Amino acid sequence: MSAPHAAPAPPDLATLETLAAAAVERARRAGATHAEAIVGQSRAFTVRASGGAIESLKHSASRALGLRVIVDGAVGFVTGNDLSPAALDDLAARAVALARFSTPDEANQLPSDEETAGADDAPDLALYDPEVLALTPDTKIAWALELERVALGHDPRIRRTDGAMVSSRDGASALANSNGLVRSSAGTSVSMYVVPLADEGDGRQQTGVYGCARRWVKDLEAVEAVAREAARRAVARLGARRVPTARVPVVMHPDIAASWIGEMYDAFTGEAVLKKASWLTGRLGQRIAAPVVTLVDDGRLRAGLGSAAHDGEGVPTRRNVLVDRGTLAMFEYDTYHARRAGTRSTGNAVRGVGSVPGIGPHNLFVEPGAETPEAILARVDRGFYMDDQGSYGFNAVTGDYSFQAQGFWIEHGVKAFPVEGVTVAGTSLDMLARVVAVGNDLRWNSSIACPTLLIAEMTVSGA
Repeated sequence: MSAPHAAPAPPDLATLETLAAAAVERARRAGATHAEAIVGQSRAFTVRASGGAIESLKHSASRALGLRVIVDGAVGFVTGNDLSPAALDDLAARAVALARFSTPDEANQLPSDEETAGADDAPDLALYDPEVLALTPDTKIAWALELERVALGHDPRIRRTDGAMVSSRDGASALANSNGLVRSSAGTSVSMYVVPLADEGDGRQQTGVYGCARRWVKDLEAVEAVAREAARRAVARLGARRVPTARVPVVMHPDIAASWIGEMYDAFTGEAVLKKASWLTGRLGQRIAAPVVTLVDDGRLRAGLGSAAHDGEGVPTRRNVLVDRGTLAMFEYDTYHARRAGTRSTGNAVRGVGSVPGIGPHNLFVEPGAETPEAILARVDRGFYMDDQGSYGFNAVTGDYSFQAQGFWIEHGVKAFPVEGVTVAGTSLDMLARVVAVGNDLRWNSSIACPTLLIAEMTVSGA
């Protein structure tokens, strides 16, 4: 019989805030004009099962601090996991010394009090679930074993898996700066996936993969449902073949569409625009997509995997509409790049304790339409349904898109047979302009999501 499980205590945000504020005070005493500290801690548990047994278990815990100082416009940054008073004194001295060897830049500034006002007024974003901490290791191990067992039992042609994984995490962070800002937050997540392999009978195998991730245990899909969907995907690929090269409509499965949205994101950042490394440079206010496309980044999505009341610099998050019914409406900024561009932060500074702020999304998604995936498929007389991709093929500067792909050939509105060994190619601007349908099937399994998309025409290169 296993020993009773005592759930870990929730994070002590007050202690983290005190540590962050202490590091800032030491930096000011060491000579920093401005200073900002972030303290983060996390606990994680991951189990991987394979062959009906536990393949690996990993339990980790960490606490560390990152300190950024500005000395006459020059930045120094250090990080450490010894948070004793003497260690904080040493970190502060080293950060100031590094800044004095750095190149000054007048855009190196902390966000203003006006920019950081309002984060405390955020509604409850439901980011922390105590039930995640209450999950016992035995429960998570049982889930991983059950994922594999159900997947293997779905069809006799599934003879093994490439593993099943269950993971849980809770973390907290506190941010303080020399303007008197002190903010903290905590969050949890739990996820699972399994990768069944279906036997073609000639030595080849087809892979299916499915999983889910949520902030709250109650929102997870059932273990059996996850396993069966992964197994269904593997079996559906059996008998896959190539098709001749053609220009045809392409239906993007939500997983593939979300991947494309994520690849495109860099073009919507102020950093890429300032460097003229974005294929959207000079297009602000112009139509870049079909009117059915609205692209949103929402930091206040309830229970969102990327949600937070404030960003990595303490600026309140918000709902940013990047593409409004086809028109490029805005770019996203952190404080540094906003100052360079003569504008204000959009609440998109992202960072960990080991890095200075950069620009990143919170919950990035295409707003859903009204059509079901089945109705979208029925629109296509002859085309390709893309539900998996291989080798990387996205050019962040030009927006060129080219991926090895798997999926199904569409004939008269139905999936006729599975397809592999093809490449799907286009340019992002052309693809955005040719989106003719957006599904109603928006689902969140990460911080980037997209419904089913129908693109009027792309090149599918095959046999």
